[in-house]
Amino acid sequence: MTGKSITKAAQGRRAALPLSLLLAGALSAGSAPAQELTYGSGVPERSAANREGVLPLLEAITAATEGRVSFTPILGGQLVSIPGALEAIADGVVDSGFLITQFYPSDLPAAALMSELTGLGTDPFATMGALNEAYFVDCAACRDDFAALGVVPALLQSAAPLTMQCTQPVASAADLAGLRVATIGRPEMRWATALGMVPVQTAISDLLSALQLGMTDCAIIGTSWIRSYGLEDTIKGVIEMPQGIIAGAVPLAFNADSWAAVDDADRAAIRGLMAATLWDYVSNAYVTPDGETRAALTDRIAFVPGDTALAEAWQAFSAGEAAALRALAAERGIADSDALIDRIMETFRVWHEDLLPQFAGDREAFIRIANERIFDRIDL
Repeated sequence: MTGKSITKAAQGRRAALPLSLLLAGALSAGSAPAQELTYGSGVPERSAANREGVLPLLEAITAATEGRVSFTPILGGQLVSIPGALEAIADGVVDSGFLITQFYPSDLPAAALMSELTGLGTDPFATMGALNEAYFVDCAACRDDFAALGVVPALLQSAAPLTMQCTQPVASAADLAGLRVATIGRPEMRWATALGMVPVQTAISDLLSALQLGMTDCAIIGTSWIRSYGLEDTIKGVIEMPQGIIAGAVPLAFNADSWAAVDDADRAAIRGLMAATLWDYVSNAYVTPDGETRAALTDRIAFVPGDTALAEAWQAFSAGEAAALRALAAERGIADSDALIDRIMETFRVWHEDLLPQFAGDREAFIRIANERIFDRIDL
């Protein structure tokens, strides 16, 4: 379904009720939990994002609501594909699910900007905080995009820093010039171009074949992806200097009708979990697996920090992302787009420069700050 038809369907207020509400009406009282919500995702069930991120969050919600809200996860594309997730949640095929804003620039012109912020982040925890403040506090147009479709995001997700991984040992910016590099999003393509590399937009599922068949020489991906996508025998060199953090996924979004059917107190309890979830999600699903992967493969792969030229190139590139974001926002017709990008840029600066020293390594401090700046100020 095209972006235009998703919007049309949402404006028509969806003919079908969400699956859980149909089931609740069909079953006698007490035969099933009142709010047993379906959760759909195209992400493989075995992924760390599910095992260490999504599933613990769903369990925490069930505990926080004393069982009044529970979930039936349907993962791995069994019901919802990654590209079709927004439509499935909006139309009530599932009550909740995982989506990536990057895939829907027509339906989510402002909210999809959250997937364009890769070049602004270097610390995973600061990026998690900044991303959610950018969406929930800075960007009213982002929230309006989702509201028009009848979808309610509970939080947004970033990951661990990207690293440059190649099929040959590499150590410097000079080593990378001219090499072909697999990229997932447009910010990574811009970064590759700035380095004099040749970006090749590549689907995640095609990373291994692209590297093995010589279609690309490198990939800009997270360190733990070496294991997740079977690259252990293909990658020979990794430059570990952080080169952006992929952002803009929504690991938990609700169909608006399903969300409205949740009791006010339970909705507040769910919102109260989000600040801790930001920390736990990125730590358990990304930072820890990155460290474990590096430790397991250090005898087989050359991990190096990169050189001064690469660090200087990154600083220049990151500073230039404001102009790229302004141009993109203006192209999409977002009102007051320059002011929006200025707010987002300042939010990322504050989290990385001012707030990071206050919470580095301190989960409770992070939770306090995230609540004060984000979740205590909003009503999902």
